[in-house]
Amino acid sequence: MNFVKAAIEEVVGLFVGDWVQSLVTVAILGLAWLALPRVPVAGLAFLLALALAVQLVTATTLEARRVSRRAAGQ
Repeated sequence: MNFVKAAIEEVVGLFVGDWVQSLVTVAILGLAWLALPRVPVAGLAFLLALALAVQLVTATTLEARRVSRRAAGQ
């Protein structure tokens, strides 16, 4: 029974983690879509790329820590 419970938790964790990361990415892109045409700043596109990169690194790091803690607890 522990195997089934662990499998269900892993599947739910994958979907929840991906949804949160997807929502953050969509929010960053939405803000950029609204801001880029209205704000004539030369480096704004670079800042958008930087924000997306930071979001990806942060989400990946948090997921790795979560998996590491789960593996250490077993």
